[in-house]
Amino acid sequence: MHRTVTVIQLLQKYVCKGNREMNKGKNENIEQIEKEAVFGILPVTTSKKQYGFWDALLVLGGYCIATWSYTQGSYLATLVGFKQLLIGAFLGAILMLAIYQLPVILSVRYGIDIWIWLKAVFGKNGIKVMTVIIILVNFPWYAVCASLFASSMANLFGLVGVTMPQQLYPVLGIFCVVLGTFIAYKGVAAITWTTRVFVPLLLLIGCVVIYVGCTSVPMDVIVNYVPKDTGYGNSIIPYIISIEANFAFVITLVGGMAEIPRLTKTERAGFWSGVLGQGVIGSFFVVIGAVMAIAMQHVTGEMVDDPTLMIATLSAPALALSSLLLVGFANVGTQAVGSYIYGVMLKSAFQKVKYQTFLVILAVYVGVLCLWGKVVEYFGSFLTIGACIYAPLAALLCVDFFLVRKQKISLRSALGVKGFQAYEYTKGFNWIGLGCVVFGIILSLAIYNPISGEIHCMPLFYLTPTGCSFLGTGLLYYLLSLIPAVKGYILRDREEITV
Repeated sequence: MHRTVTVIQLLQKYVCKGNREMNKGKNENIEQIEKEAVFGILPVTTSKKQYGFWDALLVLGGYCIATWSYTQGSYLATLVGFKQLLIGAFLGAILMLAIYQLPVILSVRYGIDIWIWLKAVFGKNGIKVMTVIIILVNFPWYAVCASLFASSMANLFGLVGVTMPQQLYPVLGIFCVVLGTFIAYKGVAAITWTTRVFVPLLLLIGCVVIYVGCTSVPMDVIVNYVPKDTGYGNSIIPYIISIEANFAFVITLVGGMAEIPRLTKTERAGFWSGVLGQGVIGSFFVVIGAVMAIAMQHVTGEMVDDPTLMIATLSAPALALSSLLLVGFANVGTQAVGSYIYGVMLKSAFQKVKYQTFLVILAVYVGVLCLWGKVVEYFGSFLTIGACIYAPLAALLCVDFFLVRKQKISLRSALGVKGFQAYEYTKGFNWIGLGCVVFGIILSLAIYNPISGEIHCMPLFYLTPTGCSFLGTGLLYYLLSLIPAVKGYILRDREEITV
């Protein structure tokens, strides 16, 4: 991978041309530029990159340790046996991450969010449409976090003999959202120290939890577990669905995969912190969720996806109390990182709106979903619907970065510098990129209906809907880029290339 380059010259040459007022008050300008880099749209300079490999690993690993990992694990346990689950959870996640995380090197190299680069793919107005869609289909993840936080707190009260009224669950969920939003508001430093404390503790608790799960029932119950009834007559179908679930689980991270890596000091650290933090640490907690769900089914006859209830049932009270507290508050850390990531993502698309305003909008959206209370109930469908959007998005990013633009972009047009309009396209919309996303969504839905579970095309289903959509969209975009008229349309930025 290439070494990170300094982008302070770009700020001086290009951004300052479009905003002469930056010359007034040097100290204020420097502070404002730094804030816009960390919380907004300007490139992060080399001197302001805060993360080495380990800090980035902890932040991204902590991002995946929310109790949604337990939900994913218990969901997979309804589809496949433990051995298949173990292989699929790690290999499926790492394989997908290793492919679609490759463009993260652009974020480290230029210090920019991938959504700045994607303006070249969708146009300056097209990126706004895509951003709103991504928020709508993906931010419900944080309602899952909030719902499980509420359940955790209720179980904590239950350990001391207090029954929490059902009506208070949404209030506790909203409390989780408020705490996470506050940390995101305080910025990257608060997020970093939160993850430095919580992630090692959560990894320790994870080891304890998996020990409890494996010792509370005979070991062969876990190792030789096979679901009694998957609902499918053909045994290959639930296995493919489990791989699809693993692909979909990690590919939904693509929308915010660059916010933390762009703050890392080297491209190598930015790439591997994402692959290992999300692929290994995240998958470890998915497997923990599966172990606990299997143990709970053996002990109580019911497969439960709430880790706090699992711990309270299977372990000693003292261990349960400490474990529940940490597991519950892991969701707050995830809410904080998620709010920061998607706040910056929205800022990249809607440059005139303040980062703090987006935090409030995101918090309100999750709060409404908490009051609705049905996100966890539709977890499997919600997971695959999100992947319908993310798979073509990830494919376009990879193909555009490596094969079409060959790792070069007009930063002046991407950053909206006055007088540079290479990404104006057709009234702000790149219909080639947007059309390829629509194609990828249709291809995925033509193979598998995530709501009804109906399979429409078995031969393509073997590639999984997410995998097929990723490959199909990437191939279509590349072939279109070879057509001279299309190539001239999407590569109108070549005369502006400076880096």
